[in-house]
Amino acid sequence: MAGFTNYGENLVINEVLRSRQLYVGLMKANPEEAGNSSSEVNAISYERQPIQYIEPKLGETYNHQDIQFPTATEDWGWITHIAIFDSKENGNMILFSALDFKKEIRAADIYKIPRAYLIFSID
Repeated sequence: MAGFTNYGENLVINEVLRSRQLYVGLMKANPEEAGNSSSEVNAISYERQPIQYIEPKLGETYNHQDIQFPTATEDWGWITHIAIFDSKENGNMILFSALDFKKEIRAADIYKIPRAYLIFSID
């Protein structure tokens, strides 16, 4: 097949990203296509955060609101990638991406992903 129509693009986005609760995880290395979550932050104060995407338009969507992680009570290390999971704990990695810039999270830091930063598109 040659490609998706605009309707088809929106249909896929709605089914994959909007039909169930998804969670954002912070990664310290590239998880690669196998979805290796062993590089996810592992700290007492860390937990994945829920994400909601807006209704897609022309095959594109983004996070509806800011996503704020808990205050780090210990150093989390350098965050280089984010991943989207289908569960708050364990579960399956669905998507991943390198960040535009890596960020070191130290004790007392709060990591925040701004609204409309996590853009997903099909073209």
